[in-house]
Amino acid sequence: MKNSEHKKQDPKRWLALIAISLGVFMALIDTTVVNVALPSIQTSLNASYFDLQWVISAYTIVFSVLLLVWAKLGDLYGRKLMFMIGLVIFTIGSGLDAISTTIGMLHIFRAVQAIGGSAMMSLSFALIGTSFNGKERGIALGILSSIIGLSTASGPLLGGWLVDTFSWQSIFTINLPIGVITIIMSWAFISNQQTHHATGSVDFIGMLLSAGTIFSLVFGLIQKEMHVSWSWSEFQVSGYLIAAIILFVLFIWRQLTATNPMMDLSMFKSTSFTGAVIVAFLLGAGLYGFFAYLSTFMQNYVGYTAWQTGLRQATISGFSLLLGPIAGMLTNRLRHGYMLAVSALFIGVGLFTLSALTNQTATFADFWPAFILIGIGNGSINPPMTTAAMSSVAPHQMGMASGMISTFMQVGVSFGVVFQGLKLADGYQTGLTKQFDTLHNVPSTMITNLHKILADAGPFSGHAIITSKRIATTPFAHDLQLAIRQAFDYGFVNIMRLDAILLIMGGVLAALLIKTGGNKA
Repeated sequence: MKNSEHKKQDPKRWLALIAISLGVFMALIDTTVVNVALPSIQTSLNASYFDLQWVISAYTIVFSVLLLVWAKLGDLYGRKLMFMIGLVIFTIGSGLDAISTTIGMLHIFRAVQAIGGSAMMSLSFALIGTSFNGKERGIALGILSSIIGLSTASGPLLGGWLVDTFSWQSIFTINLPIGVITIIMSWAFISNQQTHHATGSVDFIGMLLSAGTIFSLVFGLIQKEMHVSWSWSEFQVSGYLIAAIILFVLFIWRQLTATNPMMDLSMFKSTSFTGAVIVAFLLGAGLYGFFAYLSTFMQNYVGYTAWQTGLRQATISGFSLLLGPIAGMLTNRLRHGYMLAVSALFIGVGLFTLSALTNQTATFADFWPAFILIGIGNGSINPPMTTAAMSSVAPHQMGMASGMISTFMQVGVSFGVVFQGLKLADGYQTGLTKQFDTLHNVPSTMITNLHKILADAGPFSGHAIITSKRIATTPFAHDLQLAIRQAFDYGFVNIMRLDAILLIMGGVLAALLIKTGGNKA
């Protein structure tokens, strides 16, 4: 049996892995590469804090909503074909992003770009599952998983260099030549072989219900974040959150009754698959959503340029190149739940350490131990997570399993970016009040006016306001700038502690639920 399986493997499979990895790298790096470009985009397109959030959310929401749709289309019409269509859409979308002249255009074209990126991410694991067998599959999944960890964490490094060297548009134009190369490689090397072809049609009703659920949840949280004075019972907030609950219930009902559902809920009967999905969501919400705020913190408040920020964050991303393939090989020997628990613990401890090291004078010289801990965890967590999911379902479910892991991770990113923004804004407001109460040498009228301006502008814009020429020429400039840094730190520390708890909880659940790997495979 082993010999026959080996003969069936595509001789071009390792070149196909390179093509698939390039596609996934482009798709995922664009969830984080914009983080370091946000200050430049804000200035260039005269964007508000709310606008900047939608530069991220427009991509992540569309990306997550369509992952399962692309998985189904791949089963129906061929995964290679759908992967290549996604590549073409993504490349075109990237070009449109680069020529955007208004923030509204950028939002729309980011959504177009996400349509293609979603296809590449959704179909990648299933393509590898078809192309590789046995131990080679574990190694290949480990390599792809390391690419995922690398892409999400290295976005700031690449983005920082491009923004500082060229412009914010360059973070999108670089996808054009890479996209063309990847399209050619995919056509030449990815096999058309597919062990399972689905019948039926796409569940468009389920797609609309899932899209409505995610959008309502994210938009309701954004409404609360942007209007600090509103209570949770405010209709503009609670209305969207209630709608999200209703739509989610309808989505579950649809999946249970539809002939060809988007999501095969029977897969959740496997505790290992359920555990992998939970870890994927918490990883997206607790770590990858956090990177947007880490980049803003390092640029706007610590004072690094975009390139300097990315270079320092490479302390986190660099471990993915080293540990990803190693973790992939170990998935053939060790229990996946225990591997995930250790990785999540490293990330959680790293975030707690970073929160303890954060103060008004701290720089990378203080942060690097925490970055290393986070890097070790991030570099080793994706291989056992994806392998656990793929190992706990039947071969014909691999396409959907791949799509579901990616979906829950990206929904986690969307949720994490907004929920952490809400937590940051709340802490920032509290910090402003506390810090301004200590500025006895600053005129009370100036304090009152500045407090309102800074509260309305939000934590992203506070640094730009307080370092403006008008403020910088006053004798109180240093005290005011220090107060704003401390106010931001107050909220920033809160989200790091929350994220650390989420990741450690995810690790505990993984150890309890996931039985695949090791002697349990």
